Amino acid sequence: MLEKILEEIEQRVSYYRDNATAEYVDICAGLREAQGIISRHMNDGWIPVEEYSPEDGKQVLCTDGKYTYLVEYDADLDAGFGDIDGITAWQPLPKPYRPEKGE
Repeated sequence: MLEKILEEIEQRVSYYRDNATAEYVDICAGLREAQGIISRHMNDGWIPVEEYSPEDGKQVLCTDGKYTYLVEYDADLDAGFGDIDGITAWQPLPKPYRPEKGE
């Protein structure tokens, strides 16, 4: 079911990209964000690199399928993940631990 939703979102993004105006650019950004949310839920939080990229300058976890790395994503680099070859997926860092009040 979620795969069908992702396909429909991709069709909408393609349509809006082909008919680019400022309004369509804003719509595409929202659709890409929704796509990322759905992808994370489908893959235990991992987002395939070909589907969605992290924000430039954000620290993320990334994987080559064997190891997990902590990197700062750099959109100016070819792959964005530094010197690490073969990155297949990434995910945002978890929120920091906060002890419950009263502890």
